[in-house]
Amino acid sequence: MSAGRGLPAGTLTFLFTDIEGSTKLQTELGTDRYQDVLETHTRLLREAFKDGGFEIRVEGDALFVVFPVAAKAVRAAAAAQRALATATFPHGATVRVRMGMHTGEGRPATEEAGADYVGLDVNRAARVAAAGHGGQVLITEATATLARADLRDGLSLRDLGEFRLKDLARPEHIYQLVIGGAAADFPPIRSLDRTPTFLPSQPSTFVGRVREIEEGQRFLERARLVTLTGPGGTGKTRLSMRIAEEAAHEFADGTFFVPLAPISDPDLVPSTIAHSLGVQVSGTELPLARVLDFVKGKRMLLVLDNFEQILAAAPVVGQLLGASPALKIITSSRAPLRIAGEQEFPVPPLDLPNPERLPSLEVLTQSDAVRLFIERAMAVRPDFRVTAENAAAVAEIVYRLDGLPLAIELAAARVKVLTPQAMLPKLRQGLEMLASTARDLPERQRTLNGAIAWSWDLLQEREKRLFARLAIFVGGAMLRQIEEVNGDSDVLDDLSALVEQSLVRQSEVEGEPRFRMLVTIREYALERLNASGERNEIRARHVRAYRTLAEEARPYLQGRDQKRWLDRLEQEHDNLRAGLESSIADGRGEDACRLAFALWRFWQVRGHLVEGTRWLERVLALPMAGVPPLVLMGALEAAGGIAYWRGDFGLAAQHYLKAEELARAHGDISAQANAEYNLSFAYGMPLADLPRGLDLLRSAREKWARVGDRVGVGRAAWGLATFLQLGKRGEIDPSQLEEARVAAHEALVIHRAGTNRFELAWSLHLVGMIAVKRGDFAEAAAAFREAAQIFTDDNDLSGLVIIASDCAELAAAQGQLERQAILVGLADALAVRAGTGILKEISKQDGRAEVTDIAPEFRAALEHGRAMDAAAGIAYALGEVSRD
Repeated sequence: MSAGRGLPAGTLTFLFTDIEGSTKLQTELGTDRYQDVLETHTRLLREAFKDGGFEIRVEGDALFVVFPVAAKAVRAAAAAQRALATATFPHGATVRVRMGMHTGEGRPATEEAGADYVGLDVNRAARVAAAGHGGQVLITEATATLARADLRDGLSLRDLGEFRLKDLARPEHIYQLVIGGAAADFPPIRSLDRTPTFLPSQPSTFVGRVREIEEGQRFLERARLVTLTGPGGTGKTRLSMRIAEEAAHEFADGTFFVPLAPISDPDLVPSTIAHSLGVQVSGTELPLARVLDFVKGKRMLLVLDNFEQILAAAPVVGQLLGASPALKIITSSRAPLRIAGEQEFPVPPLDLPNPERLPSLEVLTQSDAVRLFIERAMAVRPDFRVTAENAAAVAEIVYRLDGLPLAIELAAARVKVLTPQAMLPKLRQGLEMLASTARDLPERQRTLNGAIAWSWDLLQEREKRLFARLAIFVGGAMLRQIEEVNGDSDVLDDLSALVEQSLVRQSEVEGEPRFRMLVTIREYALERLNASGERNEIRARHVRAYRTLAEEARPYLQGRDQKRWLDRLEQEHDNLRAGLESSIADGRGEDACRLAFALWRFWQVRGHLVEGTRWLERVLALPMAGVPPLVLMGALEAAGGIAYWRGDFGLAAQHYLKAEELARAHGDISAQANAEYNLSFAYGMPLADLPRGLDLLRSAREKWARVGDRVGVGRAAWGLATFLQLGKRGEIDPSQLEEARVAAHEALVIHRAGTNRFELAWSLHLVGMIAVKRGDFAEAAAAFREAAQIFTDDNDLSGLVIIASDCAELAAAQGQLERQAILVGLADALAVRAGTGILKEISKQDGRAEVTDIAPEFRAALEHGRAMDAAAGIAYALGEVSRD
């Protein structure tokens, strides 16, 4: 065996071991007795590894050993497991050791770096080991390829497949070493594939915090709500995610990250959580109700990040915990939530060296704060090392920065142009100046602000200006919007400089760069923007940029490219909210109206109807003097549309009537036709005044035909057919039903030739229902099947509600009463999920069977339908599967 310097190099097999459940074992035995166990464990492993192995380091119960020959590493691991399995440990302890290995390039670090090996292959081996269970040996494909021909001793390899492991960019092909006479069957390995894990990938590795990760896990075992507290820049977010990663295998229903930093309205917390969980919220349903229903009974872990600005939403966290006894939550916040059962976890700074009593270089570089500085410095200057010449400066830098990770990262980024020795006096001066002028701030906050201010002070003037302007974005921005707000398309060099200095983070969305600031840095940037004198101008540019995006998206929100544009607006929802908020606060009625009109379909389709209602109430309360009449008309149309889809036809009629008056006074023929079309539904759908609804539709159809708007004619034809066919099957005048059939087919032909999938699907629904009432059941089934496919592809739950109800009517017309009962139950359950009030209105107009109409002998069938999930239920409705 060999230790220390003179490390092997070249192609090596890296072997890591550690005791499973060591913390629990030490707690049970006590420190002295655990040490007896540890000594026996380490002796057995060293004896097994002495043939060809080089011990690199021992950390607690973990060994790191390298082997120049892969087969020897595999055989040594087998020998170690056999020895452990037959050994008698002191104090009756049971010890199970997990082992993992990977073969790659062994590149010893320089002595000045203070590490042993550098390179991703070492990290890969460590992650493979961490994925295993006590008594198990895992090896990568690289090791398996080299060792397979020379295993000997009753050893074989079991191919487990590919797995995604923590911190590794690509999946790893894993094999298990099967050891004759030893245990061969283990639980699934701990990978990100095993349970749904929706934690964001990180641009850099996580350094240190071993004690804090273990303590966080212990807290999470004992409590259902763990809140990591501390000032900005202490690393709460990264630590919360690392604790969640380590615990993820305990949560079979998934681990989810919920970013709350972009929002400041506590009422938006439920919808933000719903979006992160992938929960669809639509119609009149409140997001909180949907989320509580979704988590009920699930074993889940939620990471709620940056809660401090929405502490008023703390009761929501309590309700989530109450909805499922198996759900646990980690929050990060500058202040605790103060709700029952909360375990507060104050996040300490990183371990620091004492700059007045410097240890050896090897010991110094094991300090978490120094390790972080080295790693981030090497990211911008790969040849950076801690040497005898710069060690004192590095130690004082991290010491003066109080071990705050964000402050250390900002300083390390400057190594590209400043040596630590040159950096220290400038940093010292900046921190001392801040300490004398900001005595009212807590010490750590002064330190962090000083580090950010120092980094800002070193920027070029163009970079400073862009840095301040970037603060206007909420949750980040794409390059195009940054260029529009900055007023300059040549921003890439300045952005790259800010990324290099760790003041801005860069990610990728659909192949395009996206840029964002951490919360603490954005707060400082906002101060600089406010001090610049251009805050109002930048706010106005921000509104224009996102108004342009929303207006660009609007025509596509019901077309073939619908999902891409809806996803784009969802991604920018926080910036769009900020644009609306500043437009309302600044009294810019035109901007507010245009934004609301462009967004209302997005709010409707993506389940933000309640939020949309609130925005439109605020927008329409603004003074409208100077707002162009047709712009105001658009906002009124949006308000009417939101009210209609919430089932409030009276309110919809009020808004649509005002819009129609503006169209008549100021709009062209097309605008008048559109306003009449909208208003017709407020009268026709609730049967409040059907003749007036029909007159409005006929007038709209004539106007659209006059200007050659074929799509408009199709919409009007669809509306006419809808109103003409309303009524119970068998009670509609045949001539009226025939007129409805002709109009419906006219609409269908037009919509097939267009791009609006929403209108095509609803035309198919209508053609199918008219066919049911005419007794043409084959045509009805075909139309419903095609409509259902579109609604399914577009994730339109409201549409699927109607199709389920349509199929129930088809079953009733064919005398299939049990099938009708199942489908009535399905439609009712889907309507509750979607929160739509449309089905209730249609059922009333068509005389459709509702839940209360189902005969007692079919109640079991009704409940069966209610219990079906959407996919299985729609497949049954379309005759694709049987009841069971």
